[in-house]
Amino acid sequence: MLTAGASHAGEDLTLEQLPAAVRTTVERETTGGQITDIERDREAGKVIYEVEFTLNGKSYELDVAEDGALLERRLD
Repeated sequence: MLTAGASHAGEDLTLEQLPAAVRTTVERETTGGQITDIERDREAGKVIYEVEFTLNGKSYELDVAEDGALLERRLD
């Protein structure tokens, strides 16, 4: 019996559970906003942290690498 998780679903995390480098980037990029969701996911074999937040009435999503590098910031 296989018990692998679904590949399209990430693991929900809190800000406090993020690695220090990722947390620093997330806090910098979401300043003044409200974080609504944080997930750890795997894309192309690499761990990616996906962060959804609202700022000034608009929804955004960040993709942050494990080393804290900002991969993408986009309107959601």
